[in-house]
Amino acid sequence: MVGGFRPTGGGWAAIAALATACAGFAARADFALDDIDASPPWTSYALVESLVVGRDNQSADQPLISEVGAADNVLLATPALQFPFGGGLRAFVGRRAPDLHGWEIGYTGLYGQTASASAATSGTTFLEAPGPLGFQLSSASQLATVTWSSTITSVEANAFRTATGPDARGTGRWTVDWLAGFRYLGVEESATIDILCCAGDGPSVPYRVATSNNLFGGQLGTRARLDRERWAFEGWAKAGLLGNAQTLRQPAVVDWLGYEQRPAATASGSETAVVGDLNASVIYRLSEAWGLRAGYNTIWIGGVALAPDQFTFGMDGPRDTIAGGGGIFLHGANLGLEARW
Repeated sequence: MVGGFRPTGGGWAAIAALATACAGFAARADFALDDIDASPPWTSYALVESLVVGRDNQSADQPLISEVGAADNVLLATPALQFPFGGGLRAFVGRRAPDLHGWEIGYTGLYGQTASASAATSGTTFLEAPGPLGFQLSSASQLATVTWSSTITSVEANAFRTATGPDARGTGRWTVDWLAGFRYLGVEESATIDILCCAGDGPSVPYRVATSNNLFGGQLGTRARLDRERWAFEGWAKAGLLGNAQTLRQPAVVDWLGYEQRPAATASGSETAVVGDLNASVIYRLSEAWGLRAGYNTIWIGGVALAPDQFTFGMDGPRDTIAGGGGIFLHGANLGLEARW
């Protein structure tokens, strides 16, 4: 009797069957690793993982909201926009031939990343955005909110060559894959300064910008794995040199009276970008084919146009060039399943 529960005859039978199954599972802990000198006993693999990722940004440190008449009293600047941890998905599928050459394709998506910050005053103290444009957007304003949203997608296709052999104990197998391939990264961003006019009695006055970054190019990397009984340890390192085709979209800026202060505009440009991708995972093998994966990741994307860097506050027209050179550092955990057959 455990915790007030007394198994019935059928319950005892179920427990006995479960114990027998577990004993059989433990007895086969080597999972067909007997032929350790031969090629790995599988030719295909797939994995799908959920991601929980934090983000840090290399962006311009520019004032966004200050106190009226005291421009040096900055109440809100770009570094105040800090992204919370967000979710994503990663999936890979690949195949290895008997000659130890193989291919794989993979997808990673990070969705709905949003950072926001607000500044507020009361009484006879008011807010404004910088420069002449900020004066047009602000009229007795006491609340301003800045929002930054981002979506990142990655698609890659790699060819690889495997080296493999028994580990030092002779009870496991190591593999090292040397990878070369193509990678595409899409970074879609938008940012908005939203100022509530007239001490809260008037309309909100938004200033919006949006950027699209399309990065594509080659990458090289390596992936190492050690399989031993029920456990496996895997890690990869990949680096890519990419070209980035960028676009900037700016809707018309309209003041609180409904007058257009700056027209809508678009701009385009390009720059060289880089990506670095590291992962370390541990795998618990549920069966010969299935495994449970958990690990940690870091990804660096450099050479992108971040949305808040595109804000300008002059009255001589919208920005006609793109401010690039921004960077994104992603870090967080992965948890999912893999299959090898």
